[in-house]
Amino acid sequence: MIDIHSHTTYSDGSFSVEELLNEAQKTGLSLLSITDHNTIQAHFELQNLNVRKKFDGEIISGIEITTTYKGETIEVLGYGFDLELMQQFLNNNVLTFEEKQLREYKLIKNQYKKIGVIFDENNIKFNPKVESCRPAFALEIKKYPQNYKFFLNQESINTTSGFTRNEVYNPKSPLYVDESSLFPSLERAIEMIHQSGGIAFLAHTFAYSPNISNQLSDIINNYELDGLECCYTTFTKEQSDYLLKVCREKGMYMSGGSDFHGTRKINHNLGTGNGNLCIDESLVKSWINRFLPDFNNSKGKAK
Repeated sequence: MIDIHSHTTYSDGSFSVEELLNEAQKTGLSLLSITDHNTIQAHFELQNLNVRKKFDGEIISGIEITTTYKGETIEVLGYGFDLELMQQFLNNNVLTFEEKQLREYKLIKNQYKKIGVIFDENNIKFNPKVESCRPAFALEIKKYPQNYKFFLNQESINTTSGFTRNEVYNPKSPLYVDESSLFPSLERAIEMIHQSGGIAFLAHTFAYSPNISNQLSDIINNYELDGLECCYTTFTKEQSDYLLKVCREKGMYMSGGSDFHGTRKINHNLGTGNGNLCIDESLVKSWINRFLPDFNNSKGKAK
């Protein structure tokens, strides 16, 4: 069983690197990737042998780079890159986690004031070093029934992920905020991964608004993605089967993971997602040996 989509406290996860490795060991993973948002500090920590020895399986370098496509915020997963090269690209192209959260807060605050959303900014409390401002905004604005008219999808009132994906990131929603100024372009994000020696995957296609899945062909045809994340915690079997079919038809690589955030995402358990994920090593067989030559023969166990 593998899981190559997980997060630590270096971005918005609640587990430290050591805690995540302990969880991976307990779960019995053969392959792990830590894919923190816009940072690779976890992988530099893994160079400490006292940390690395806590997990017997293989680890491949990973990152989840936030970008935008036609105004909508999406993510690209990168694997197998050189750490030093990637760090240089991040230094030159990507805001730190804290910088991004503070700028995002100002964008959302100003936009919502402009359109007449009712909120008290004194009640919007978050730690920009480790937290996004969006859950705090969602909690505050849903206190006022007068704001419900702004929601494109009424279910977004009840869930943080729904508020983010269906409203803040969705150009069709009155609550949409253009965040393109915060991130590198999609093309640049993919270039960063390729130029540092890695391969690039579109993350969790069906976790975005329908705009992205409806335009998947355009994304594949016009950007140099190597693969798609086909197996993911919230995907139905039909959604995963569709993405697997697209990859086979287009000659693209496949990946998958839980998007583990520790206690910050419910039912995104490492390895098993909401209970039924359990991704087999065969999913990455076509590309993993490029970075971990002995993985297919050893079934991912460190020697």
